Amino acid sequence: MAGNYEAVRREVTAEFLRILSNNCVMPRLLKRDYQKYFEGPVKIGSSLDIKRPIRAVGADGQAFQPEGLVRVTVPMTISYWNQESFVYNDTEEAMFLNDDIKENYIKPHAINLANKVDRYMLQYMQATTPNFVGTPGAVPTVLDTYNSAQTKLNQLLAPDQDRAIVWNSSYQQQVIKAGQTLFNPTDVIKNQYLAGKVGRYADFDFYRDEQVPSFTIGSYAGSGTVSGANQAGTSVTTASWTSGQLSLTVGDRVTFAGCYEINGQSRLTLPGVLKQFVITANVTDTTGSATLSIFPAIIPSGPYQNCSGSPTNGGAVTIAGNSAVLAQTAFAFQQGAYTWAAIRLQNPAELGAKSYVMTDEDTGLSIRCVQQWDNRLGEVTTRMDFVWGIAQTYADYESVVIYG
Repeated sequence: MAGNYEAVRREVTAEFLRILSNNCVMPRLLKRDYQKYFEGPVKIGSSLDIKRPIRAVGADGQAFQPEGLVRVTVPMTISYWNQESFVYNDTEEAMFLNDDIKENYIKPHAINLANKVDRYMLQYMQATTPNFVGTPGAVPTVLDTYNSAQTKLNQLLAPDQDRAIVWNSSYQQQVIKAGQTLFNPTDVIKNQYLAGKVGRYADFDFYRDEQVPSFTIGSYAGSGTVSGANQAGTSVTTASWTSGQLSLTVGDRVTFAGCYEINGQSRLTLPGVLKQFVITANVTDTTGSATLSIFPAIIPSGPYQNCSGSPTNGGAVTIAGNSAVLAQTAFAFQQGAYTWAAIRLQNPAELGAKSYVMTDEDTGLSIRCVQQWDNRLGEVTTRMDFVWGIAQTYADYESVVIYG
């Protein structure tokens, strides 16, 4: 569309960013420790390999017993491009559109974009968090489930600080209905940064977010078993399902007999606590046998050991929840479990166009807003863009799904 352009006003972009940041829960909670790498003078492309701390086994005795230095990395890719845009002409503006463009047209688009970003983050967490507590299909009515989430994070050695639970109103209502006094008094809610916060209990700050996704447990029949000894890595071969009756989806969670959780430092087995995994690829079965892709990888030995040993050959495969049950979810996590970053888009003004780019430093949301007027067609186009990515830095150690 050729023609003359009218510069977008700074206050339009600022208002859009304000509305966007005030309607996002998750961007405020998750860490942005790697944002700087996407803003530095050296361009790194769309992906960054995040290094996790080196772990060591150590040795006993006088003899020198060196270990190899091995680094594990987690990729973070800028993979989400969210856009809101609309167009109107001079006649529509004069005859139909409300005079307050900002309130009636900019604001609804800003809220929609904010909800979209928030929803995508929650969906990503739903699909990649392996640990879980609660019973799918039964929203918790007592505090014990939230205490279990605390216990799970403690067992995984997640840091005590910066822990949060994000739930929807159904979870909150059930606890209140049960007459529980859940939250300690606090005056921090007045801080705008904590908008959406509803209280604190068991080392968690609780936040309400109506976009926390529900999840339908995969369908299955039969008593699945591990097929083969000494299995390790990101997949497990299974058998003994009823032929044609297995259909698991990304986000289903499983445990394997004989594969127990361990203390991440001492590597001592936690008695009776099976290691939990999340399915990372959809799987269907027509023969009674199926290979399950899982996260985290099964690592039965070495410096990055994360379980007591390989699943027992012939041992039970247990899927969390009854077949095809619709379950609500909430999340308990240490805020370093996931990290995200947003890139600051090029300002088209550098190419001769007129626009404005603004960034909210609290949330990391960086919005480019462009309004253009075509003097030939008498049209005004408005476009807002937000580009970002998210990674599971420590999801296997610091995040828990609370089933309901």
